[in-house]
Amino acid sequence: MKYKKLIIIYIGIMLLITACLGGPRSKEVIEKDTLSLNRTTYIGYSDASDHGYAMAVVTLEDDRISKVILKEFTELSVEKDFSTYEYAPSVEAYTSLPQRFVEVQGTKVDLIAGATASSIRYKQAVERALMGAKTQENERKYFDGIFQGRSKADNHGYGIALVEVKDDKITRVILKEVDENGELKDFTTYPHEPSREAYRQLPQWFVQSNSPDIDNFTGATHSTDKYKEAVENALAKAEVVKDLPDLIDGTYVAVSDVSSQGYSSARITIENNMIAQVELKEYDQVSAEKNFDSYEYEPSVNANRELPWAFIAAQSHNVDIVTGATYSSRQYIQAVERALEKAALVKKGGMYFDGVFQAKSKADEHGYAIAVVTIKDDKITNVELKYIDAEGKQRNFETYEYEPAVKAYRELPNKFTLANTYDVDTVTGATISSAKYIEAVKNALEIAKRYGWLMGSQ
Repeated sequence: MKYKKLIIIYIGIMLLITACLGGPRSKEVIEKDTLSLNRTTYIGYSDASDHGYAMAVVTLEDDRISKVILKEFTELSVEKDFSTYEYAPSVEAYTSLPQRFVEVQGTKVDLIAGATASSIRYKQAVERALMGAKTQENERKYFDGIFQGRSKADNHGYGIALVEVKDDKITRVILKEVDENGELKDFTTYPHEPSREAYRQLPQWFVQSNSPDIDNFTGATHSTDKYKEAVENALAKAEVVKDLPDLIDGTYVAVSDVSSQGYSSARITIENNMIAQVELKEYDQVSAEKNFDSYEYEPSVNANRELPWAFIAAQSHNVDIVTGATYSSRQYIQAVERALEKAALVKKGGMYFDGVFQAKSKADEHGYAIAVVTIKDDKITNVELKYIDAEGKQRNFETYEYEPAVKAYRELPNKFTLANTYDVDTVTGATISSAKYIEAVKNALEIAKRYGWLMGSQ
């Protein structure tokens, strides 16, 4: 009996020591001695397929995963916009998996039903980001896998490359070209023979060179340059240890301040720390998009068509004003500057840009609402409301006879300002109008956000 008691005491002491030193854990952990101590953010990409690829931006604090941002890109290297995406399981994977990765401190999470492929891509991207966080000597340069890159766009489109890597060697390359309308070029019927031959022969050139550094294909210099850049960007995604970029891959939308003439928007695409594509739009005072195919003032048309290439060439928002279109040029420049700030890895300032932002509600058979919201130091300082009727005319509330609608128009601006939010009570008797005004203010605040690495933010 005496020896039995001693054995029990001994076992108890050993269990206590094991608990203090740390036994097996149910969740994955990141070993502290393998982490690079001068960084907290790491980026990883999944393999690419005919359905695109995923990207993960992983933030570590005190050697633990504190935040995960996920993105998914199509086979055309276009970021998916999950704020409007219609397939619910994919939206669920995008919105729920970041927190699950944080909770388990790793990638051992269940796949989302109906979004198995997306879930697997997200897990692989996070795994690779975490592997990039480990500091191991003699690490190979590239992950084994298939990686997709794209080139900058010009007025004929852009190039795409899928690069397969094995043991730090390029083993296969698939090339694609996207035309100016966003459609894949069909090289079985493409009329320019040098471009067809470049499309067929260059993949093997890249394999033989084991790099993007190949000679230009005679007669297809522009296509060759696009393919070379796309291969280079694909290899950048394959790197095990990546330098942190100033700009994060993806699509970013921002707007200029609104004035009496309207406002402008810029949609920019970032690839491997460069401005790859820019799309510009202009809107009038009632938030209707201007049609530059039929627009009569030529300098404004020139600004809309020429400035995208100027921003890409300059790799900056600092470009020259288009002669005769000073107002439009300045609005585009401001919108691009804000979009680039949204894309920046290192954020500055508050949650919102300072400025004056206009947005509208959804329209119904009675019309839609517009809100013009002024923001300063993250505070709503002024709100102006408009109501556009079914005929496209602005409602005159000085003569409008329905009193609750007039009351909503007059009282809600002050409510929004005092509450510093769109989330206010509707006005009795003007529920529908109030809801439209609330939606318009909400949308104005959304486009005024400085943060959010995506077209919609996680």
